[in-house]
Amino acid sequence: MAERLPHDGIVLQQVSPCTVAAIDPRLGSNAAAVIFDDFIVAVDVGMRPFASREFRRVLEGSYQRPVRFVCVTHYHADHAFGLGPFKDCAIIGSADIVPALAKSPDWTLEGQKRWRATDPEGGAWLDEVERVWPSLLVHGRLDIVGGEQPLELRASPGHTQCSLCGYFPAEKVLFAGDLVFAGQVPFAGDDTADPEQWISTLKSWVELEVAHVIPGHGPVSDATEIARQLEFLEALRANTL
Repeated sequence: MAERLPHDGIVLQQVSPCTVAAIDPRLGSNAAAVIFDDFIVAVDVGMRPFASREFRRVLEGSYQRPVRFVCVTHYHADHAFGLGPFKDCAIIGSADIVPALAKSPDWTLEGQKRWRATDPEGGAWLDEVERVWPSLLVHGRLDIVGGEQPLELRASPGHTQCSLCGYFPAEKVLFAGDLVFAGQVPFAGDDTADPEQWISTLKSWVELEVAHVIPGHGPVSDATEIARQLEFLEALRANTL
């Protein structure tokens, strides 16, 4: 049952010559990757292990090279539950993600009960979920380099204290994680969510050359989505007593 992937497999959307995204509700959140000459870096791999496994299979099968690194943009279950099929890779997270994972209620018995109650098929995949701890932590910034092209991983607090983004300057692609909900109202209910840091992060992105934004949720967008999200948060701040 847990191996079942209804209907089709995961479809990769070509975002730029060396970047792809997978926008599929079975993943639970968006997954993406940078295709270097000899290896692949995945940026988020989703929530449901059966779908994350299929994402990896399609990635490695399509490009005939291994996934070597996985960047998890923050600790929320819809981004961390699917790490099991990638546990042989180097998992990268913000320096703040380890305590966040340790404290997360999603891994408790009560948390698991909530997930089973909210997802009718949860029993088919929750038993597969593994808590995979990052082996590399980002303090500020870490670059992964393939040839002459770096993928910049940057600590980007706001949505959570442990939020991390990826920027691939060679092709002007921003991997925004849940700091951007494209075409949606952003979720800001985390205990460590900080609107001021979130606004600061978005303002720093306005200074980057960005042609493509891969959000944590919603369709692949462009820099106008950063501006829209920033405008929303600034208006919310201005109108909150």
